[in-house]
Amino acid sequence: MTTISTTDPHWQQKVQEILLSLAKHHQTITYADLAEMAAIPSPYRIHQLTEYLEHMIAEDAKAHRPLRAAVVISKTSRGLPAEGFFDCCKAHLIHHHKGEDHAAMHARLLAALYDTAAGS
Repeated sequence: MTTISTTDPHWQQKVQEILLSLAKHHQTITYADLAEMAAIPSPYRIHQLTEYLEHMIAEDAKAHRPLRAAVVISKTSRGLPAEGFFDCCKAHLIHHHKGEDHAAMHARLLAALYDTAAGS
């Protein structure tokens, strides 16, 4: 179970705003850049961010919405989210389609998010 700090909800709201803007513009962002833009306090900025993104994945999956966290990518994973993103998806019953690798699944999830964001 993920534990989310509620001591500074301002940065969490900022994360949501940034992700929405990125989705509307069909863009992605690295974890580090998002942590910086959202002014997530140290220490453990990336850990706090990933916990919050996992929380968002759970919310989106439960509500049958496209995954907002799909726009966040690792600078070391060739434009893909970190492995934990895919593990979290699996935990919330969001699976690869037959024959999909991580890149194809991510592209599908991004397309769904971008389509939805364009209409908002």
